[in-house]
Amino acid sequence: MERNWDTIREILLGLEEKRPDKHTLRLSDFPTNRAAEISYHVELLMEAGLIHGQMSKTLSPDPSDFMAIRLTWSGHELLDAIKSDTIWRKTKESFISKGVSMTFDLVKSVAIDISAAYIKGHIGA
Repeated sequence: MERNWDTIREILLGLEEKRPDKHTLRLSDFPTNRAAEISYHVELLMEAGLIHGQMSKTLSPDPSDFMAIRLTWSGHELLDAIKSDTIWRKTKESFISKGVSMTFDLVKSVAIDISAAYIKGHIGA
């Protein structure tokens, strides 16, 4: 399965926006037809140290469940860089137009640069 940055952003946003009465993000919070995709990306986010949580593993090829508890500092930093829909769209367009693969460090760096340029252009700093 390929890494999908829109799915990564969706999971990070979902974890940040969880309600106070709901302390975890679970597989059941997503459509069942996306279970494999979502579980795969949650596991990637855990491996990258962007979220804390646990994966439930079974011998079945189908995802069992996960419990995403919270974003890490790095997870917050990445999400802060790509949270704005405008900045996210421009970040993706930048990679597409240059034909460059989206890596963690590049996504964060490009999003921060686009944010800075956007802010400068709108507040004249």
